[in-house]
Parts: sequence; structure tokens; C-alpha cells
Amino acid sequence: MNNLNDFKLALKADLFRNFGEVRVGIATKLFNGRYKFFFLFRLCQFLYANRQNGIISKLLYRLGLFFYDRVQRRFCVEIEPRTKIGRGLFLPHLNGIVLNPDVIIGDNCTILHQVTIGNNIFKGLNSLAVIGDNVQISAGAKIIGPCKIGSNVVIGANSVVTKNISDNQVVAGVPSMVLSDKVSSIYNEYLVGE
Repeated sequence: MNNLNDFKLALKADLFRNFGEVRVGIATKLFNGRYKFFFLFRLCQFLYANRQNGIISKLLYRLGLFFYDRVQRRFCVEIEPRTKIGRGLFLPHLNGIVLNPDVIIGDNCTILHQVTIGNNIFKGLNSLAVIGDNVQISAGAKIIGPCKIGSNVVIGANSVVTKNISDNQVVAGVPSMVLSDKVSSIYNEYLVGE
């Protein structure tokens, strides 16, 4: 997210998936904590990518990070601005979500509460999950890398994923196993175009 246009498109897609509209009213902008989370997350992503452009950029990044950290603590969420997350992130319940900053997540990902995406320390610190587009990660699921999760995947509640999942799969269980190859299209449409 190196330019202002990428920031605007990512924020627009996030707002559409979370609030059902792109134009959000003043009351929502001022008082809605979820709006503040998404705005500050995308703003800090943009500022992080451009922090090398001078002292002003570094100061703006630090200031944005200060406010973003306060919102994260409020919701008990840990998603660092350097985490690579595509457009259209949907977090219906901001509570207890922990993502390793080196995880890569595609477009239109839905992450429910109490999800953890991390690494298996016995397989290396940088061996993390790569998650495709249109993935739904249900409540309480744990994804422990290294693993590659394809596009159009639904991960069931309280599942533990430690292995690769191919495209168009529904998985659940501990350890997770494929339940079906018929994924609902409700979660899998690209909602905001270029």
C-alpha cells in the first residue's frame, strides 16, 4: 500500500464489507470504534509503507500508531500495520484476533473473533501461513504455519489448521480435515471493484 489511491481503495472495500456502504456518516466516524479501527489500521499501513520518505512521515506514522494501539487494546486485537492484508477485510466481531505480522492474507477475507494465525516455532520463525482470496475463518480457529490456504475456503469454528488447504474447500476439526468441496458463494464475491 504505497500510494494514496491504494489506501483509499482498501478503506473503501473494508467499509463496504463491514458497514454495507462506502460513505459513512459523521456520527459513525466520530463515535463508532469499529470504524476507527479500520480507518487507523489502513492509515497506519499506508504510513508504514511510506515512513522512509522523511522525518515528517516517520512522525505521522508514530502518531497514527499511538492512536491505533489504543483502539487495538480496546478490542483486544493484535494486527500490526505491516501485516499484508488485501482489500475487503471483514471483522464482524472485533475481539481476541491475533495475527502474526508476517502472515499474508488475500482480498475479501472474513475473520471472526478469537482467531489466531501464527507460526510453529519448531519449523522456523518465518514459516507462516499464506491465505488466498475469499476465505472465511470462523470463530476460535487457529492457523499455525507454514501452510498455504487456497482461495474460496471456509475454516470451521475452533479448527486447527497446520497443513495446506487447496481452493474451494470447507475444513473443520482438530486437526482440520476436508468436509466438503462446495463453498457457499455468499462470502465469496468481490464487493468493491477497482
